[in-house]
Amino acid sequence: MTLQTVDIGLEDPRKSRVASAIIDLLYFYKTGEGRPQDIVTKMRFVVETYCTYTYPSFFDSDDSLACIIEKIRTTGAQHPACELLDELDAIHAFSQGHYRGPDSNGTAARPLDVNELTDFVRRTLKIVKAIPSLP
Repeated sequence: MTLQTVDIGLEDPRKSRVASAIIDLLYFYKTGEGRPQDIVTKMRFVVETYCTYTYPSFFDSDDSLACIIEKIRTTGAQHPACELLDELDAIHAFSQGHYRGPDSNGTAARPLDVNELTDFVRRTLKIVKAIPSLP
């Protein structure tokens, strides 16, 4: 593994939190270590933040994953994040029963399959371009 220096402007607390969450996701992806419930929450936070920062004129900074998906669906093929819709939908569907945030439906969390979670972490990292060589 080669190291590169990247300036991600950590003076912004949200960027610092995203960077920390991405590191945790990378660590989980490589080692399987981490509390699965926390990994799901970080996965959603990272993808929500990626969408709101990448497409600021289409999303509000506090948009939840469900809101982001709905806005993409409403706009349709003209939305610049339209190509992400299937992946975002899959991440949302997977994480719904494990997440306790604004999108939470209040039902009891179902058991997490660590292999399935690892695959969704990989998909999240691919969306946010944290590991460009991921399949």
